[in-house]
Amino acid sequence: MNKYFTVLFLILLSFQSVKSQFLYSSSADSILVATEFIPPNQDTVIKFNPKKPLWVPIVESFALNSALSGFNFLMGSEFAKISTKTVLHNFERGWATDADGFITNMFGHPINGSIYYNLAKSSGYDYWTSLSVAAIGSLHWEFLMENEPPSFNDWIMTAYGGSIIGEVFYKLSNLIIDEKTTGSERVFREIGAGIFNPGRLFNRLISGRTSRVTNANLYRKEQFLGEVSFGGNNVADGLNFENGERNPMLTLDIVYGKLFKTTKIKPFDFFRLNLALNFAKQPIIGQMQISNIFGGFVKDFGNDHRILGGTFGHFYYLENTIYQIGGVSIGVGGAYRSPMKKDIHFITSLHLGAVLMGGANSNYSTDYNVDFLDSARTYNIGPGAMVSSESILRLSFGSIYLKYNFWWIHTWDGAPGDEIIGMLAPKIRFRIYENWFLGIEYLYYHRRGKYDELQNVSYKNNEERIFVGYAF
Repeated sequence: MNKYFTVLFLILLSFQSVKSQFLYSSSADSILVATEFIPPNQDTVIKFNPKKPLWVPIVESFALNSALSGFNFLMGSEFAKISTKTVLHNFERGWATDADGFITNMFGHPINGSIYYNLAKSSGYDYWTSLSVAAIGSLHWEFLMENEPPSFNDWIMTAYGGSIIGEVFYKLSNLIIDEKTTGSERVFREIGAGIFNPGRLFNRLISGRTSRVTNANLYRKEQFLGEVSFGGNNVADGLNFENGERNPMLTLDIVYGKLFKTTKIKPFDFFRLNLALNFAKQPIIGQMQISNIFGGFVKDFGNDHRILGGTFGHFYYLENTIYQIGGVSIGVGGAYRSPMKKDIHFITSLHLGAVLMGGANSNYSTDYNVDFLDSARTYNIGPGAMVSSESILRLSFGSIYLKYNFWWIHTWDGAPGDEIIGMLAPKIRFRIYENWFLGIEYLYYHRRGKYDELQNVSYKNNEERIFVGYAF
């Protein structure tokens, strides 16, 4: 748990050197941020951080896999007992889906994929090439480093999910790394960035960049807003408030970049990150959601009214004692932003996406063992679709926020059928003093399981949150 506080502290420390003036917005849109960063000169970047040959990050990912496999073998893990025979069998058997736990498949694999990704990103490559390296690193692991058949769900979550988390981690580490600093501050900055970006830290160590001191502007930074809040939640089984479990919760929200920028949009010029950590009766990682833009256009149609259309990516991981939802998607989206005024500001958006791989808990999933293992999941897994809509109204006293997420997941492995899930989340914040605010949030969750040969099920539950936070 200490590592989460360390990361949070170091991120906040880095923001002290990047002064942000903003209108209170509850993470509405970082176009409200006044700070402008000077982009690095590419000739200077190439001089100080020359691009490595592409084979370097690929070999590094293979070496990482070999080290992990060797560690697992020494720890006695059965899946790590590999040989030429197991490799040949994996190629003969082909793709399958595994029975690993929800947090392993939906969170652990993307985190591991972010390391592959950042081995390439920190070697000088763009998003798409780094995604390819993550996909190659995952293929190497799935086919060569385990004696179980390669898991297609792991490959999707590790490669694509890892690329989304990896690019977010890379851009956040840009905000922390400062090669003008020395001494203890420099050590804390390098360690802080390396905790959630070990692939980049490894390359910085072997290249000597962790100790290099220069005033050159080498790392691109964009405008951002952030909020950290602490409070409690009550997760209820059903719609009765009294049936819940109360739990302390820490949340971190970051909005990076300009959503409505009028210049050319590149991958991850804008993203939103929401992280929720629990400290008592709920899983430690209660929520991690990322939405990012890959490309698009912005039109100003008079008096600073703006609309946006583009392609977006999504990563979502939500878990508590009632439900499990996880997956990755890609699709199209649109948004509208009203003109900025002193006391009122409105933003709304709509996203439609294809779920490349998703998972949701199911009553019947444990009845279906994975064909090559004597075990089963607690969740159904497969592709599907998603819809997300959100609106925020900023007022003089704070803000009103409304979001609705919808997921449809068609079972590939598990109880044959479909999981249809929705989550409505209204939230209101009151500004209490300067950057401090008080917030109340209500989450209404509903799921309908429609099964081919089993009785359909329908569930509803609710969660209430109250928190005090600080906007930076």
